[in-house]
Amino acid sequence: MGELSRKLWKNVGVRATAANYYLDSNEASKRGVTMTKAKLRRSISVRRYILPVIVIAAGFLLTDILLVRAIRGYFFQLLEKQSLSYAHIYSHSLTKSREAYDLLNDLLEDKLYSASGTTALYSAHMTSESLKELAPVLGVDDIFIYSPEGEIVHSNRDEYLGWQAVPGHPVHDFLISGATALVEDIREDTESGELFKYGYFRGEGGRFVQLGIKAGRVAELLESFELGYLFHELGRLELVDRVYFVDEDLTVIASDDPGILGARRDDISAIAALASGESYAQVNFDEDRGERVYEVYVPVYTGSERSGTLVISMSTSATQAVARIASVLALVAATVVFTGLVYILASNYTHSRELVSLAYEDSLTGLPNKAHLLEYLGEELAPGREGHRAIMMVHCRNLGAINSAYGFDVGDRAIRELGKRLRAFTNANRSLFHFATNRFVLYVRDYRGKEELAELAEQIKGNLERPLECVGRQIMVRTGILELGSGCQSAMEAVTRASVALHHAETVPSGHSFSFYDSGIEAQLQREEIIAREMAEFIASPEGSLFYLEYQPKVSLATGKIVGFEALARMESPSSGRVSPVEFIPIAERQDLIVPLGYWFLETACRFISQLYKAGYPDLHVAVNISVAQLRQEDFAERVKEIVERAGIKPENLELEITESVIIEDFSDIESKLCPLRDLGITIALDDFGTGYSALARLGELPIDSIKIDKRFIDSVPIESKQSHILEDLVSMCHKLDLEVVAEGVEHEIQRQYLATIACDIMQGYLYSKPLAEEAALAKLGKFQA
Repeated sequence: MGELSRKLWKNVGVRATAANYYLDSNEASKRGVTMTKAKLRRSISVRRYILPVIVIAAGFLLTDILLVRAIRGYFFQLLEKQSLSYAHIYSHSLTKSREAYDLLNDLLEDKLYSASGTTALYSAHMTSESLKELAPVLGVDDIFIYSPEGEIVHSNRDEYLGWQAVPGHPVHDFLISGATALVEDIREDTESGELFKYGYFRGEGGRFVQLGIKAGRVAELLESFELGYLFHELGRLELVDRVYFVDEDLTVIASDDPGILGARRDDISAIAALASGESYAQVNFDEDRGERVYEVYVPVYTGSERSGTLVISMSTSATQAVARIASVLALVAATVVFTGLVYILASNYTHSRELVSLAYEDSLTGLPNKAHLLEYLGEELAPGREGHRAIMMVHCRNLGAINSAYGFDVGDRAIRELGKRLRAFTNANRSLFHFATNRFVLYVRDYRGKEELAELAEQIKGNLERPLECVGRQIMVRTGILELGSGCQSAMEAVTRASVALHHAETVPSGHSFSFYDSGIEAQLQREEIIAREMAEFIASPEGSLFYLEYQPKVSLATGKIVGFEALARMESPSSGRVSPVEFIPIAERQDLIVPLGYWFLETACRFISQLYKAGYPDLHVAVNISVAQLRQEDFAERVKEIVERAGIKPENLELEITESVIIEDFSDIESKLCPLRDLGITIALDDFGTGYSALARLGELPIDSIKIDKRFIDSVPIESKQSHILEDLVSMCHKLDLEVVAEGVEHEIQRQYLATIACDIMQGYLYSKPLAEEAALAKLGKFQA
């Protein structure tokens, strides 16, 4: 079965079964089909796409969440870095300002010490006038020289001369302290009420000197380093929203916002941050401003001692706005990408459905195609299926002729009309497929028996053979039927067997338009395949004894002598033995081998004519049968002429036999090819005359020289008197048209006598001789022609 199946796939139709399995690339379809696909794998499930979409959506959602968090975290991290950077810069500035403040204060005190000591050193020589001149030089406002009793004896300010320090006064305190020098903090002058910073120095003899600098001048020097001023300046930079300084008691002692001076930071988060002693950052809700703020706490040290904590506050609204914008942009981008992916998946789904439609449906008829059928049969052949099932392969034989005569557009319309007609035979138990260009398959389930299938095949034939609307021409229909059973193992095997049955219906005359598959048909087809292969091998290398010719004598009824021979092809197969021409000629025609075989037969016959010359019979002719396919070759006349010239024979010794059906069907074309041959001297005989194709009215127009009366007429002689009269009239008519008459199949003496009576010219048959091999034919000539 395997070898047969392989060969059968390339040898069905006009050439056995090849066309049966050829699917034109233009026969894919995007239209719906008539049968249910629920059980088949010829559709794309949307569920295959939903899961990826869900997974992708979940992935994008998770990615978006993480991305938004990352973006927010990134911007808050920037805010934290920025805030910490500002805080450390401010903290450093505060520390350095504090150190500068202390340094200036120390320098000022040193100045008071130095100026007091210098004045005390020369106090014995000083006068009030000299002190007035000295005060600007020393950069002080007041200079007082005291007596040992604490009375001002000299001063740059006359109104203070004679003033006496009383107990409890700071001057009296220094007087009785015994200290050499002292610098006071800024205090109010008891006399003038002004603020001064005073320095004292004790000289010789108990005298001491007091120098004073007004607080305003001190403030001018230290103002730039005061916390309040510094924080005011920091606020003016507008780098942060709020900056303030908290002492160790958690009290705000300096700020760019005067409204919070003196406030205590007693919230738990602030206490923890301030107590940590390290830089600390956190997000708080500012009730005063009604918004979330980012606060950074940085300890400030003067030397090794912590003097307090710098706190800067920045609103998160701008950062949150930027984060929101970035998040929205990220979400938009992700949405665009996700939408693009969904669109790609949707497009892929649509495209896949179109591909499935192209793969499993026929565009011309809208029917399921060959691929669809093979998958469907694969499932139907699975174990466990019950009920009668059958494949009916319907072949519309002459669609190719319609394409050639009317064009492919009309041919397509014809196929659509045939498909529409076949749809009428479908129901719940019948499914229709467009298997190939000119073939349809009807899958039938749950039928009663073979009789129902046979009746259905005849109904299909009757329906399809009605003239088509598009061309008004009849379609020839044949059907191969396969009943599915345990013998079929695969879909390919099933359609192969159906094709075998179809091939049998087309090649074996049976009186029916259909044929059922059986093993005998397959065996016959296998035999034909072997014969076809051997013929092809012979044509490729025409050596050996596969084919040979036998020659049957043609005898003159008037003289009884041989006037010629008919060359008859014979085949001796090494595998099948003797093969009848009735069998191998149709095989050669179906396999397109008849043309090269016919020319080989012609060349061989011409060589026999050459042998007749050598044997001394230059006037005898040899008749060779010419096939329809040969006659339709454009170069037929030229090829015959070449063969005759190559053999070195006279054209008059060659006769070509053709069937009358060829001339009647295509008279003008055949005439154009035969007339040049007749002009050369080659005679033309009309074979099998009287088999049903004759047009007696045109007999005189035919380019022929003789006719050969079919054996069926001869077999009726002399039993049927009517046939005998017809035969007599036929011979008479041919003679009037100057045509020679040859009677085939003469087997009885009474037939010979009758033919001689009605003046038939030549007879041929077993009465005189069976077909003979070349040597035997020459020998018979030597015996009877002497």
